[in-house]
This record gives sequence, C-alpha cells and structure tokens, in this order.
Amino acid sequence: MKNKIDVHTLIRFSKGKYSYNEYLKVKNWFNKVDENQAIKDQLFAQWEKLNEGKSGSDDSLHHIFEKVQYTILLEEKKNSKKVFIWNFYRQAAAILIIPVLAFSLWFYTTTRPTQHINQAQHINQSWAEINAPEGARVEFLLPDSSRGWLNAGSKLKYPVAFNTNRKVELVGEAYFDVKHQKLSEFIVSVNDMDVHVHGTKFNVSAYVDDTFTDVVLKEGKVEIRGKTGKFNQMLLPDEKISFNRGTKSLNQIEVDANRFMAWKDGFLIIDNETLGEVTKRLERWYNADFIIVDEVLKNYRFKATFQDEPLDEVLRLIAKTTPIHYTIKKRKVDSDGIMEQKEVTLTLK
Repeated sequence: MKNKIDVHTLIRFSKGKYSYNEYLKVKNWFNKVDENQAIKDQLFAQWEKLNEGKSGSDDSLHHIFEKVQYTILLEEKKNSKKVFIWNFYRQAAAILIIPVLAFSLWFYTTTRPTQHINQAQHINQSWAEINAPEGARVEFLLPDSSRGWLNAGSKLKYPVAFNTNRKVELVGEAYFDVKHQKLSEFIVSVNDMDVHVHGTKFNVSAYVDDTFTDVVLKEGKVEIRGKTGKFNQMLLPDEKISFNRGTKSLNQIEVDANRFMAWKDGFLIIDNETLGEVTKRLERWYNADFIIVDEVLKNYRFKATFQDEPLDEVLRLIAKTTPIHYTIKKRKVDSDGIMEQKEVTLTLK
C-alpha cells in the first residue's frame, strides 16, 4: 500500500519522535481510515503486534490495552475450556480500540503541531508587566537576576521569554542594576530612545507628562540611541543625558548620580525646580491632585530635600519660603468604598 506505515512508526509517533514527512504520512493515513478497509485491517494487525511482548516502558495507549488484556485473562482463568471467549474479547477489543486509536492519532495530527506552534508563538509574544501605583515605589527582580526599583506612577514591561530577548519597555521612572550577560544585550526602551546596557547601574526618567527624558549613569557604560531625534551617544559614570521632547535637543552634563537615584531610598530631592515641576512630582509621590489657582506661582523655584515626610509637612515647609497658601481637601470614600484622591489647592497669599 502506498504510504504504508508500520507499528514502529506509530510507536515513535506516540512518543513524539517523528520527522515532518512521517507526520504528513500518519496524518494522511488516518484521514482515510474510514474510507479504506485495508487500513482498518492493518490497524488490527498492528494491534496484535502491540499485544505481543508488551513492556511497561511504552505508555502509548498502554493503559487502555492493559485493561482489556487483564479482563480477557481473568475470563480465561475462570474457564479454560471457553477458549472462544479469548477470541471474542480480542476481536471486540480490536473493534473498540481501532476507532479510539484512529480518533486519538487524528486529533494529535490535526491539532497538536498547530497547538505547539501557537503556544510557542504566544510565549514569544507574551509580556509581563510590573506596575508602581502613584504614592508607592516598587522593587523588582527580572528573570535574568537584574533588579531595580520603579518610581510612583510607572510601569515596566518585559517579554516572558526574557533570557533570549532582554528588552524592557518603560513608562515613568526606574532604577536598574543590570546583570551582565556576554551573549545577551539589555535594552531599556522609552518613547524617545533606547538605552543599550552592558551590566551597569543607571536611572531612566521618561514620564509621559514631563518635558524631558533623562538618563543618569552611576556605574558601567550605556549607549543612548535616539528614536524621534537622530543621535547616538555614549554615557559615562556620573553623567546625565536629557532629551527635550519639544525642541528635539540633547544635553549631556556631569552630575552626582546618587542624587538622581535617591528616590528609591525614600528621598525626595527638589533641586532648583519650578513649582509647576515640583507639583508633578508631588502628585506621583503622594497620589494627590494639585490645583494651582494663580499662574504666577508656577514660576517660583525651590530647592529642598525631604525623606519620608507626610504631604502636609512638605507643603508647610514650602509655604514658609514662598507666598503660598494651601488647602487639602478632606478625602471622602466613594460608592465602591475606596478613598478618593487627595486634592491640594495652591493660591497666592
């Protein structure tokens, strides 16, 4: 018979040990099982062979075959004269097993390879996500042993198959301590640039509502490759790169890297920033909504350092150095039993 397969092919197939050509042959063979009596006869013959010298090592339909044989042997022992029972049960078992075997292998051939491909594609395309809600900071550990922190209001996405594709996507701010791997580059992708890393410690700030995207390096070396702007820049320790999204300009300066990473240890450092910039940071840090009534206040600049201070204390100290009056709206519980966001109003004294 053309494309004839034997019992050894079926056994290899049931163990998953087969070539693509064998897969096509088995699939074609079982697709025609109901149309060809010769195929049914051959299945019966192979069923006979499977019963001969069957060992426990092959689990391909073994649990079905073993139960049928055990029942037959019990009947034989009860009445050795009733030999016809053996033949009857064997034939009945073969008749039952043929459609079961045919359906099982048909299902395997028509769905299993596709499922494996789809599952592999799904894994390769699947991403995991870490979120740090506003008012919180989250420490994370990636599958390659790289670690870091997510600042408030940030999220980090990375592929499930991370060891072969170490590219993460960041929205917000994060500190990274990257594990070096010779054959696998680590990339942090933000809206404006990709940061290519080779085992190092650095900070990336890329909030959607900020004007700048900043990268500060503490140890090692990173390469900054622009997306919206055409630039390719190397960064050395204690250097900072700022990309202005409005002007598409790039600025690289020397800094104290520790100051830009102190947030992960609970320090809120304000360094000659306008009130407009400060309130954005306070909104994320304290999960609050700031309303600046008088526009002139947005241009006031501040320089201060806070460590784990409550919001009202921060506002009290700011108000001491600036003609600002603030009110904090009393938080209410919404219909779902969740506390509403803090609301702070700033006015000129």
